[in-house]
This record gives sequence, structure tokens and C-alpha cells, in this order.
Amino acid sequence: MLKTRLFSEYRMIYSPTDDYPNTMRFIIELKDNIKFSSLRFAINMIQKRYPYLCIELKKDDEGFYFIKNDREIVLEKRGKEVLLNSIESNYHFMAFSYDDKHITYDMSHAIADGNTAYEVIRTLLYYYISNAYQLNLSIENIRLVEDGISEEEYIDPLLKYKGVKMENVVMEPALSLFKNADLENKTHWHLIIEEKELLDIAKPLKASPGTLMLILLGKSIYKLNKDSEYDIRLNLCYDERKILNTPLAHNSLVGSIPYTYNDDISLEEAIKELRENIKSTIKPENANKLLNNYVGFLTILSELKDDNVIKQLIESVNQKTSSLITSSLSYVGKANFGDAEKYITDFVTIANVRIGVLLELAAVNNKFYLDFIQNIEGEEYFNSFIQELNNININYEIKEKTEVNPAKIKRVI
Repeated sequence: MLKTRLFSEYRMIYSPTDDYPNTMRFIIELKDNIKFSSLRFAINMIQKRYPYLCIELKKDDEGFYFIKNDREIVLEKRGKEVLLNSIESNYHFMAFSYDDKHITYDMSHAIADGNTAYEVIRTLLYYYISNAYQLNLSIENIRLVEDGISEEEYIDPLLKYKGVKMENVVMEPALSLFKNADLENKTHWHLIIEEKELLDIAKPLKASPGTLMLILLGKSIYKLNKDSEYDIRLNLCYDERKILNTPLAHNSLVGSIPYTYNDDISLEEAIKELRENIKSTIKPENANKLLNNYVGFLTILSELKDDNVIKQLIESVNQKTSSLITSSLSYVGKANFGDAEKYITDFVTIANVRIGVLLELAAVNNKFYLDFIQNIEGEEYFNSFIQELNNININYEIKEKTEVNPAKIKRVI
């Protein structure tokens, strides 16, 4: 990989603020204490297998671009914060840390999304477990160093749409859970639910784990905002690779399926309505309209030369987007970490977006790990959500409550 101009990355590169660094953090707890030498070996394998993620940001008269970064990916003791895109991270957009039984993987959303992060974790765990326990694990669905790296992995799939005509999509503002735009309270609750138990409840309702949790979130928000004049608009994240027919692409390709919660219908009817929303949103004509608007926006950004103008435009769009969404849920699907999965005893996903409440759902080793992340003060929304779990007899363990502490990243401006 030589010099690569930004395109898909523009919005994510210019978006970070101190409060919302636009990074993701995955914390993997294993059954035994971490062996440093095996983890260092596994991270070295990551660097060889994913050269398109091991990049350094540079700038010339035409703007920003990426070059290959051969410096070692940083591995620190957990608790020592590493600033991504800085000398602390060897100018990488990712870093790792560890302590006791935990491996923490930090990455910038600019270079990848949860789907790509899962690929990296599959590779990491394969090499770590193989080396630490001297085992021969199955290589099925694991990206290995000896693989040939297809162009489809590192060529930006949105580039071929560059310059498409934007279409007007009008949405009214939604209920915002922020009581104060400058509020800095960020809290994270981590829950564990048995996979079989949740599926046994979801299947008769014809719901996926993600759609069920999103509807329950909407119901919990409604009960605290019955008199609001604004709609409770929920957002279900989905993988745009299916729309683009680019399953190997590494870029951050997260689409949005909006759903307006309606408390006048039953749970079953709401789930059916959400399923219809999903079908409608991913229809080629509708998906392409949303995609064209996003690519058109990226095209405008790529043609601007003034950093301040770019940042102001992105900030304006980010604020507009935040005003259209009440809460969001992200669910990549079953992790499928292979033979290494049985060594995992906990899995935490932390993202930091500018909405009141975000749910991150992960399915690992026969359990669902649910991260309830809120950017507002108080516990009433979490308690209301827990009550909805109780109402339909979903058993759960509340593992911990902590402050949200995503990785920080050095901003470009």
C-alpha cells in the first residue's frame, strides 16, 4: 500500500472532540491470566495480516492521506491511556493493552467498524490461544498471515460512487435525551444474558435479539417521556457491505435504519413494524438514496481545501444527525471467534456517540453481552430499560457499572 487519499474516512477523521473521540474499545476477558509474549506475538501477526489498518496519517497541499505504518503496534499495561494517531501509539489508529485476564483493543472508527474489528479479534485470538496453549486451532473463517490479501479488503468501495447526485431526504427532529448540550456525564452498564434464554423469548415474537432489544429500549424511553411533542426515533445500525456487495471491505460502512416507536401497538406488532422498516430501508432504491446522499457529502468534503471549513461542515452535519435520533443499537451478529471462543469469559463493547443512549450487543460463547452506554446523568433510563427486561422475563446479570472511558485520539484540527 502506497499513498492513499482519504474518502470514506473524511467525516470520521474530522469528527472527534475531547468528549466524543469517535473510537471503539473492545475488552476481552479470558479464563486465564494473559501471557505477554503470546499476546505480543499475536499483535505482530495482526500487523502482518492487516497492513491496510496499520497506517499513518500525513498531509500535503492536496489534503490528508494514509501511508503504511511499519512501526510496532503499541501494547501497554491496561490503565495507561494511549493517544491514538500520536507518538504514544506510534502514530497508529489502533492500540492494545492488557492486565490480568483482559485484552483491550482500541481503534478509531475512521479506519474500521465493528465488523472489521471482529475480523481483527478473530485473528488475534487465533494466534494468541494457539501460541499461549500450544494448540492447533481450526482456521475456518480466520484471516491468517499466509492468506493472500484481496484488493476488495483495502480498496474503498465508496470511491466508485464518488460524485453521485444527492437526493433530498427530509426528517423532523426527534426527542433528544440530552438535558444540557454540554453535559459530560457518561455511564456504562454491562449485562450478561444467556444466549438460549434470550433466543427462546425472541423467536416466538419473530424478533432477532437486536430488534427485540431496540423495541424494549423504545418502550423504556417512552415511559419517561409520555408527554413529549417529539417522536422517539430509534436507530438500528446495519452493515452496508451487503448493499454494496463488498463483504471483504474494511472501511467503516455502517448504515442506519430509523424506526419511530409507537406505544399504541403491541410488542408483537412493533417488532413486525420494525421488520418491515428494515426491509424497506435496505431495498435497493431506498438504500441507494441514503447511500448517494452520504457519498455526495463525502464528495463535497473531498473537494474542500480549508480544514476549518471542513470541520465546521462536518460538525453541522453531526449536530443535525444527532437531533434526528433518540437512541441507537448496534449488533454485529454472532462473533464466531472460532475455537478460541470457549476461552472467553466476558466481552465488552464501548463506543461513544452523540446520542443519549446507545446499546451495544455482542453474542460470544453462548452468551449475549449487552452494554448500555448513556451520555446523560441519572439512572432512570437504565432502570426503566431493566424493568422492560423484567416484564418479559429476560434473566440477566448486571456485571458492572463504570464511567465510559473510550480511547482518545489526536485530532487533525
